[in-house]
Amino acid sequence: MVNLFFLKTFVDVAKVGSLRAAAYKNYVSQPAVTQHIQLLEEKLQCKLFERQKKKVLLTPCGRVFLASAENILKLYEEAKMKVGETQNRFEGTIRIATIYSIGLYELQPLIRSFLRRYPKIDIHLEYQPFNKIYEMVMNQSVDFGFVAFPKRKYGVISETFAEEELVLAQSPHHPVIPKKKTALRELNQAKFVAFRMETPTRGAIDEFLKKNGAEPRVVNEYDNIETLKSAILLGLGCSIVPKNTILRELKDRALETIPLQGLSLKRPLGILHHKGKAFTRSTQDFYEMIVKR
Repeated sequence: MVNLFFLKTFVDVAKVGSLRAAAYKNYVSQPAVTQHIQLLEEKLQCKLFERQKKKVLLTPCGRVFLASAENILKLYEEAKMKVGETQNRFEGTIRIATIYSIGLYELQPLIRSFLRRYPKIDIHLEYQPFNKIYEMVMNQSVDFGFVAFPKRKYGVISETFAEEELVLAQSPHHPVIPKKKTALRELNQAKFVAFRMETPTRGAIDEFLKKNGAEPRVVNEYDNIETLKSAILLGLGCSIVPKNTILRELKDRALETIPLQGLSLKRPLGILHHKGKAFTRSTQDFYEMIVKR
């Protein structure tokens, strides 16, 4: 008979690509993990992994089974939470995928507040690119996704929960442009560091700059706010970033903002969930905490 722990072991091996790492994660021996996988393969009558020198890879059969195994484990967690809630026991896991800037700066205080209310709930938080987050919500591998400039997609419900001010920032120790009220066209050919081209925030910034006659010289692109901030701090260029992400640097005078003449730019932040998601009381409370804050 197959039990849930075998499924969890299989999912962990698939995620980390290593029997040894999966064994360590689940506090069992590597031979035990091997035995679990062999039992599953016997039941399914197909090989789930191809063993290579230093890692294991999913076979086509394994890739198909992975989606089902993840769904079974997710349904079990939801069932456990619902049963516990009937007895005023709030346990289980809420799975979240987020872009860096929201996870590091918007969500952390909210999650701390939620966990004070539900100390036995586990929050599984992972940082992903925005397009991967939509994919994870669509296939229900997470309960909630957090993105900037949320879009409605098939099977995904999105709701804007905040608007964030974007500001022009630079290092005062390595200024790119004078600190004064600046017309955007004064950024022409100034060194500029930016988010990667494919991100919605970069698209909105580019449109904003073009609309106002500015063509800065993009010298580097980055895929998350922390590496972008590091580039600004090093003086590699100025940039337009969410103000909430640089409050500490502004307080420490490591960065400065440059006022724009009569212009402002904001970006909406959104929470995503699957259209058919069945909320437990704790996931409903988490959702309402976000959208009603």
